[in-house]
Amino acid sequence: MPRKTLIDVELSNPSQVKSKVARAVIAALAKECKSYCMLSGYENLPDSFDTDIDFMVNNQDFERMPQIIQQVALQTNTRLFHSVEHEITARSYSLAAQSGSQMTVVQPDSTCDYRHFGSLWLRADEVLAARIWHPRGFYIPAPAHEFAYYLIKRLNKRSISPEHGLKLHRLYLEDQAGCDRMIARFWKGTQQSRIREMAVSNDWTKMSLSLEAVRSELTQNTGESASEKLAFSSRHAVHFMRRMTQPTGGWIALIGPDGSGKSAIIGAISQQFTAAYREVKLYHLRPKSLRRKTSSGTAVTDPHGRPPRGLLASLAKVVDLAVDYFVGYFFQIAPAMRRSHLIIFDRYIYDLIVDSKRIRYGGPAWLLRFVGRIIPRPDLVILLDAPAETLWSRKQEVPFEEVVRQRAAYLDVARNLSSAVIVNAAQPLPAVIHDVDRAIVDHFARRAATRLHLQLPELRANEIEVDAASQW
Repeated sequence: MPRKTLIDVELSNPSQVKSKVARAVIAALAKECKSYCMLSGYENLPDSFDTDIDFMVNNQDFERMPQIIQQVALQTNTRLFHSVEHEITARSYSLAAQSGSQMTVVQPDSTCDYRHFGSLWLRADEVLAARIWHPRGFYIPAPAHEFAYYLIKRLNKRSISPEHGLKLHRLYLEDQAGCDRMIARFWKGTQQSRIREMAVSNDWTKMSLSLEAVRSELTQNTGESASEKLAFSSRHAVHFMRRMTQPTGGWIALIGPDGSGKSAIIGAISQQFTAAYREVKLYHLRPKSLRRKTSSGTAVTDPHGRPPRGLLASLAKVVDLAVDYFVGYFFQIAPAMRRSHLIIFDRYIYDLIVDSKRIRYGGPAWLLRFVGRIIPRPDLVILLDAPAETLWSRKQEVPFEEVVRQRAAYLDVARNLSSAVIVNAAQPLPAVIHDVDRAIVDHFARRAATRLHLQLPELRANEIEVDAASQW
């Protein structure tokens, strides 16, 4: 059966995919929204940009944006698989498109009132009322508003490079009076004069010496009154609780016998998903939260070569593993997911349940299975499966009979795990990468649809076997 999936596209060039999505986003904003403007990074839109498409709409259109972006995804044959509400008035969306083993991520990033670090700086009604038409076919902010937006953004990120400074300088020259009014809104006295001088001269070297003082005065002059801050405090609390209970990061574990290609797959996907997540973190087997051993760098060629531990030592090993998984989850994994990180494990405890000899375990098998039931579980477990003959031809570190046994045990584990996906790892590497990408995007697209109250489009035929059987 030919492989067809919702995120496969005919365009193989990432820039073509990005341009297609950008054009669809601009068209949707013009058609569906009362008003809009692109905020920054629009100089070469829609033909060329990094990953983000930053834009502003009014409050009503902001609430409708999930449905609008979902329509963009359908029009461009991409998949909405990730969304981050990074402020109460700002939300980014990640769309994925795939051609073979190559995946492209585009991030429309919407805002209404411009907030950063919880504070209000620019109101959407003010910015949209003064927007101007750009020759490339869309609306942009007036120079003074873009100057304020960009300067506040760079100050809050504590980074103004020569490139950033040049952009601020050019915006200032376009409307000096308007930019001066924006500067006067947020700074008084000495700081006001210094910022004007830097904007005129394009010499921002003094900013590094007074950055904290400039930021301190900025935070005292937000665009929000005391009553508005009080009124929005409940929304901030809800936003905080949602980030705690619905982390925007993800957690994936790839499992499978030796020879299934886990290392190559993890290397590929860790690069491909970098654009959608703040950071990608890799772990091997366990969090190692209790102690950190330095690897010798020597490849393991005989994983069953050493004799099993005695009963007491084996029980101690299981306790050590269980504590490590719990402590690692609460102090490493869960906080990282709340910060929109993607966690990828190369092996997990399920590998030890199948192949306990690898850790010289000599205790009862049921105890490892029990630990597998109670420890925190990844969002998605991907089993890289291949016929025993294929696995044996790639790695011959254990007897062939053991490979046959392990393969059957892995299949049994995966088919009794919820949110487990079995991928055919006997295919050429690009095809395996394709299917793993597809499994990840499909899983997180379902999560995003639930959180955004969207209806998922029907999936077309695919060759990935997904089992959602009973829990352990």
